[in-house]
Parts: sequence; C-alpha cells; structure tokens
Amino acid sequence: MSDPSREIPEGRSPQKLAVVVVNWNGREDLPDCLRSLRDAPYMELRVIMVDNGSADDSVAWTRTNYPDVEILETGENLRWAGGNNVALRQLRDEQYSGHILLLNNDTIVPEGSLRRMTDALEDTPDAWAVTPRICYANNPALIWYDGGLVGRHTGWVRHAGIRKMAGKLDYNRRFIDYGTGCALMIRSDVLRTVGLLDDGYYFYGEDADYSLRISKAGGRILHVPRAVVLHKVSATLGSNSPRKAYLRSRSHLRLLGKHWRRASWPLLFVTQIGFLGGHTGWHLWHGRMESALAIWQGVLDEMRSVAY
Repeated sequence: MSDPSREIPEGRSPQKLAVVVVNWNGREDLPDCLRSLRDAPYMELRVIMVDNGSADDSVAWTRTNYPDVEILETGENLRWAGGNNVALRQLRDEQYSGHILLLNNDTIVPEGSLRRMTDALEDTPDAWAVTPRICYANNPALIWYDGGLVGRHTGWVRHAGIRKMAGKLDYNRRFIDYGTGCALMIRSDVLRTVGLLDDGYYFYGEDADYSLRISKAGGRILHVPRAVVLHKVSATLGSNSPRKAYLRSRSHLRLLGKHWRRASWPLLFVTQIGFLGGHTGWHLWHGRMESALAIWQGVLDEMRSVAY
C-alpha cells in the first residue's frame, strides 16, 4: 500500500486534466473561477462549462471572454449531479484518459494547486480521487473543508477542520472518508468502474454518495492539504437558508438509506436524533426558527418520498 504522506517527485510531466464547472446563473462568480484556471498555469488543461439553463448572460460572456472553454448547454437546471453527468458522460464516451476535476463555479484555484492534486493521484496508486484543502474565499486563513469524515456506525457526515486556522493544521497528505464536490478530482477510469453521479439527490449528498461508492469498489480518497481552493461558501442557496437546511436533511436521509445496512438502523435512529438535533439546536441558538423546522420537514418528506 502506498504512503499518502510521501513527498511527490519533482520534474514530473503534467497529466491531462479536464475541469468540469457546472453553472447556473453564475455570471458574477465565473470571472474569478475561470481566470484562476487560465492563470494556473497547467499545460494539459481542458475546461468544460456545463450551463444548466442560465437566465443570465453566463454563456455569452464566457464565449466572448474565454473562447477556449467548451460549453455544454443543458437547456434546463439539472442541478449539480445532473449537470456534471452531462460532461462526465461525454468524457466517458470519448474514452478520455486523464484526470477529471469537478469544480464549483464559486471557487478560485490558486496557482500550483492543480499540479499538486494531479501529482498526488499519480504518486498514490491506491487513490482513485483527491481533494484539496478548501478555505473561505473572504478569509483564506480559515478552513471550510480539510477532509471528509463519515461515521460508519453513527452515520454522522461532516467536514474536518471547519472554521479552524489553516496554519495550525497538518499539511501531510492522508486518506479520508469522502471528498466534497466543491473540488473533487478523480481518475478517468473511475467513470468505467464506479459510473456517473447519482442524480436522484436533489441537492447535497451526491459527493458523499460517490465517495462511498468509490470505497465500495476498492478505491480510496486522498486529501492533499498543500493544494488549496478558495470557496465563496453557499453562494447558490445562502449560508443559513431554510431551503438549504431542508435539502441537506433530505439528502442525508437518502444517503443513510442507500449505504447503511438495515441491521444498523436501530443504532442509526439514536445517533441521528443527536445529529439532526444538534443542527436544529444550532439554528435555534442563532434565532433561525424556519431553518430549524426545515430540517425535520426534510426528514419527513424524504421518509414519505414527497416530490421536491
């Protein structure tokens, strides 16, 4: 088994990299994101923007300012998983060979991060996917994601290092439980082994689901803290909106139902009361009654399979 903390050899030729950016009315965020990719620099870089039926001028602006960006127009909002699948399906059909980075449109990629991620994949045969350290764009010293944790018995799913100072945490690479879809890089052959994303998740949960499927197929996910991405957190739904709380709880319940054995459900019931109760208490403490109620509405609607 390879050692994830081992240093990457210098002088390696860059691997082919396709970056998939799903966009929905993200015209204000695209300039920062696409500029950072253009200025990376990365020799073997291909950028694909999937536009989910934007009503703003995202497509026209991108064609004018970034003519090298490939644009796939869906004509409707397929959300994160569905939009990414449009590009992933095309890459699979092309028999594309290289690495693929799923990247949020509200991100900025500092110079050198793409190379650190691809090198880490090349250097670690056990890794089928890698993630960078992700910091808040408005405060790059503060961490939003430093690896994903999944409680196999408790069903608790969370970010490591959230709201901690980046300079105080370890920079060694390590294997993790799940990679966030904000910036998730996979080997192209993962598409043939694991398949596409599950677009049955309306919003949230798709990345944890895909990570667990990678693990089930025999792969591992590597976290590379020396690769950094900046994230304008919750630019789409709002950081504490009731809609976000509702969708997260529904997706979380779907994830548990899909990946946890029925025999574990009695324990899960107890642990989830604590997990969801903790989130409810957090919103109540901050005076967000609607968000607190939305958590449990999402649970009930998922249990009853109510349409979104």
